[in-house]
Amino acid sequence: METDFSSFPPISITAYSDYYDLPEPKVWGDYWFKENLTREFLRIGYPVDHSVPGILLHLFGEPDKNISADTYNILWIHSHPDWITPEILRKYRKIYCISEYFIQKITDMGFRSERLMMPTFMTPQKTKKRYDVIFVGNTKQNRIRKIIKDLGDPSCNVKIWGWGWKGLIPDDWYGGDYYEHAKLNELYAASKIVLNDHHEDMRREGFINPRILDVLASGGFVISDSVTGMDEMLNNSVVTYNSPEDLRRLIEKYLDDDKGRELISKKGQEIALRYNFRSACSEIIRHIRSISDKLFP
Repeated sequence: METDFSSFPPISITAYSDYYDLPEPKVWGDYWFKENLTREFLRIGYPVDHSVPGILLHLFGEPDKNISADTYNILWIHSHPDWITPEILRKYRKIYCISEYFIQKITDMGFRSERLMMPTFMTPQKTKKRYDVIFVGNTKQNRIRKIIKDLGDPSCNVKIWGWGWKGLIPDDWYGGDYYEHAKLNELYAASKIVLNDHHEDMRREGFINPRILDVLASGGFVISDSVTGMDEMLNNSVVTYNSPEDLRRLIEKYLDDDKGRELISKKGQEIALRYNFRSACSEIIRHIRSISDKLFP
């Protein structure tokens, strides 16, 4: 029997892509984070209202100067930990964070936080491998990203999708400004190697890029820079590199090692599929239940 949430305070969700016209919102990962959360809340039957909410869920990509004291404010820190300050944290009544490591720093600032990993909506795919090495992600302020620079000039087939890449990479590498989000799991599963990287502060503070969970959940294989706590969380199912030479060696090693890639990615897929939007929304609703009688009589 479905729960009736009609008497519960409606929730509104904000993300940093809400405030930017360029590039278009759909190329930002947090846009889809918000979209998929909204869809799951509605699917469960929980009211979502961006005009007159009782609860605000802020998906932290950058500070929001318009946080109202009239709503019950929840913060979910999923990126840019170096921007987090006590002044920001005190605007919220509940704080979630995707990094177990960074939670201690939040505690040191005088606030309580719970770990809630950013989920994936990807599902496993079985398909023929069509690509050697791919990367899906925007440039960093129209500058080439470190992992692509570290890639060098490999002899294998490389494809890159994302905003701002045209002119920065060889023409035959360029896949387009955008790859349809609903079909990303097919792309990841059809690629021998998916490259991933992190902002420096996220890498240092244990903020695992959700692209990693997306790739693993789809059945793909990832090579990434290292992140504090990632090996423990994902049971060493992401291959990490430490230098350009190391990256090129690993690509050469795994391109023709189908069994090796499959063993590693299958281990990661089992873990990644635990982090889904239904469980994330259920946790937030659990918290709302715990405070609703007191705050919303």
